Amino acid sequence: MFRNSLITGVTASLFGTIVSVAYISIFKYSALEADFSEHATIPYLLGINALFGMLNCLLYFGMIKLFKNDNLIDFINGFLLSASVIAFSLSLMFKVDANLTFKNENAELFKDYFFFILAPVPFFSVLSWFTFKPLFLKNKSNF
Repeated sequence: MFRNSLITGVTASLFGTIVSVAYISIFKYSALEADFSEHATIPYLLGINALFGMLNCLLYFGMIKLFKNDNLIDFINGFLLSASVIAFSLSLMFKVDANLTFKNENAELFKDYFFFILAPVPFFSVLSWFTFKPLFLKNKSNF
């Protein structure tokens, strides 16, 4: 069971990273023409997504050992994961880095919004977890 939970976490982390890279790239080709990929690098985005993908993997596996009710496990897992992602996103939004600079002129103009733009990134691994969970993790109870 841990193997399936780990596979789900890794898959969610990788897919969340792909979506995150695409999301950050949108700003480069939008009307803003702000290339934030200078600071939002692939390893940085992978780190954020892996943090929540692996956190969820361990949390879900631990709850399987503690609780017998699948619905309760899914509720507690979703609630705790959502709460942690919201807290992380809020901490990103209120992060102030006075030394942050970009080589791209347009990114430099919008650097005050950089952390607000990064705020949705952790949600991508969470949504990926809930997307891939039915493929790898089967409910114990049968209806």
